[in-house]
Amino acid sequence: MTPRFVLGPFLLLPFVMLSALLGARSARADDGVIEDVGGAARLMQDQGHIRMASETVRGRVTPDTIEMDCVFVLENRGPADTVLVGFPDRSSGLGGDPLYCFRSWVDGVEVNCDRIPDADYGHDLEESLYWWTKRVRFAAGATRTIRDHYVAAPGTYVGGSEEFDSILETGASWSGTIGKADITITLEGISPAWIQIADPPPRITGKRLHWSFRDFEPGSADGSPATITFDWWSPEARARWEKRNGRDSVPE
Repeated sequence: MTPRFVLGPFLLLPFVMLSALLGARSARADDGVIEDVGGAARLMQDQGHIRMASETVRGRVTPDTIEMDCVFVLENRGPADTVLVGFPDRSSGLGGDPLYCFRSWVDGVEVNCDRIPDADYGHDLEESLYWWTKRVRFAAGATRTIRDHYVAAPGTYVGGSEEFDSILETGASWSGTIGKADITITLEGISPAWIQIADPPPRITGKRLHWSFRDFEPGSADGSPATITFDWWSPEARARWEKRNGRDSVPE
């Protein structure tokens, strides 16, 4: 059987529209379904019979680092198949960093991943998109668990505010809806009071931000979110901006 190709569900913002406001940006996302295009990769629209039953994401966000651990449970509702699972690695803005590191496990066994370019996305000084890929074999009716761990830098807006974003939309490449998603971000060295915008709004407990979704397809017409994002101003960054540009010039 010709291998099919799959990617993760957690990562696509309108980077082109926002690029003028960003100093540097890295993208974070779900595993999704991809296909091989002559040594490059392209996200599939619908894998056909392998569904993402659940995703559990735990993250730690500091002023300098974003560290994420993502667990995806995938159910094969069709015949035996081999898929190429991919996790997106996107940077935007001059000097924007890709992921610092990326590791992946299938059913508890660490696997090697290849980093290949996206077939349709520009690779220049402004923006780039690559995929961390691995082939995963699914027996008929099998359930497999994939864990991804990565470290990245926060995005930086003009003026010094920083941003976390996680794109869920790549998860729509699997068959049907995502059964459930539970995402928890713990802030370290960041006060929840510094957060300017959070979309969709999280449930906040102390320094933990939590989102929960059930039976949803990210980015669909029913209003399911395509992306989770929040940005924050530290007092130091705000003071530097006001000193240079005036108190009334802080970006909204």
